[in-house]
Amino acid sequence: MFIGEFDILLMSLFKNRGQVTELDSPDDAFNRKGTFTLIVVNNEFATKEFLKSLAYGYPTSPIVVSAEGEQRKDGYIARYVRFDEVADNQISFEEKLARSDISVRLIREVHRHAKKLLILVHNQPDPDAIASAMALRTLLRRNKKTATIGYLGEEISRPENVAMVELMGINLQVISHNDIKNFDSIALVDVQPSYFRGEITNVDSVIDHHPVTPECDAKFTEISSEEGATATIMTRLLRAAQVEISAKLSTALLYGIKADTMILNRGADLDDLEAFTYLYNQADLGLLRKIESKNLYSEEIKHYGQALSRHWINDGIIFMNLGRIEKEHLISQVADMGMKVEGVNWSVAFGVVSGSHVVMSVRNSGSVKSAGRLLFELFDEIGSAGGHRSYAKAVIPMQEVRQLIGKTSRKNIEQWIDRVFRTATAQSA
Repeated sequence: MFIGEFDILLMSLFKNRGQVTELDSPDDAFNRKGTFTLIVVNNEFATKEFLKSLAYGYPTSPIVVSAEGEQRKDGYIARYVRFDEVADNQISFEEKLARSDISVRLIREVHRHAKKLLILVHNQPDPDAIASAMALRTLLRRNKKTATIGYLGEEISRPENVAMVELMGINLQVISHNDIKNFDSIALVDVQPSYFRGEITNVDSVIDHHPVTPECDAKFTEISSEEGATATIMTRLLRAAQVEISAKLSTALLYGIKADTMILNRGADLDDLEAFTYLYNQADLGLLRKIESKNLYSEEIKHYGQALSRHWINDGIIFMNLGRIEKEHLISQVADMGMKVEGVNWSVAFGVVSGSHVVMSVRNSGSVKSAGRLLFELFDEIGSAGGHRSYAKAVIPMQEVRQLIGKTSRKNIEQWIDRVFRTATAQSA
């Protein structure tokens, strides 16, 4: 729906995309019924009162103001766009930002009254989770005192993640389950409630790029598994809200996208590419290089040697056993390495972490069955399992493994994992 006079060329572009309703007077807008995919208002009618009434009358329709050089004024509920600078192939993206503006309004309302907000990520925070949590705090106009970025788990150990937190001065806090009661609002980022297996309840919002899981119950959800990174979703929301993204936050979000998509080579779509390009132009690339250069501690080299000495290949699957380790992130690094081997379609790296869990990281070429779905089907009932099409992870308590295979010797664990994966991938072929 268009309210006011507009350029003939602009109107023709939209008419090529579908049915268009043209109104000369703003009063006529309230006599219409139905839902509009987009409402465009000429700047001469864009008073605060009119836009509020329009949003109330059409709560699910994004609103755009066609303005020349105007910036969004605080409290306005519309996106300001210079359509004279927007080409045909950009209109759909502007529509997406306008629709995302509705999400911004909703999530801000959900957390508006919270005095102490917890932005919770998964138990092994990675660059995507950390950057996205930073972005949400910015989107909600909060600071370190009113919004804590936290996680349940051990201190992070992966070198590049440690470097990211230290070099960027990120206040990432380890919290306990007992600490949860001190917060009056919880936002989950890059993770969903089912990950915590009932231990985290009363979640107010969820923003994630993993496939939606059961029991994802929250007042607000923004889950898009098409995106390769949650940082892509957060970049879109920040841009929709027309919030200035600082060089520091741009660097963090860019690194999050790079890390989760392996520089746009894994699970990335056009939105990831668009966000990557946008952030690249304002990120601190020197700082990013410093963070990325820290990717291996000297004492960790031996685990690579163990994985290589304990590897075997069957039916296009490379299996690599890291044995007993303390640092879980090494398993995913080794799994990535396995995909570089010629003739391999699946890479399965695993180890016993802290003597309490068997952790598996799985990679595939992306042209076979979804790794995330495969692990979920195999292990969700006895542990935590899931992920994306080309990469996934499973964490299984040792007591569950013992019930399945008896003695948890190295040989028994290797034979069990070999048998399970070869059978499952053969059935999915």
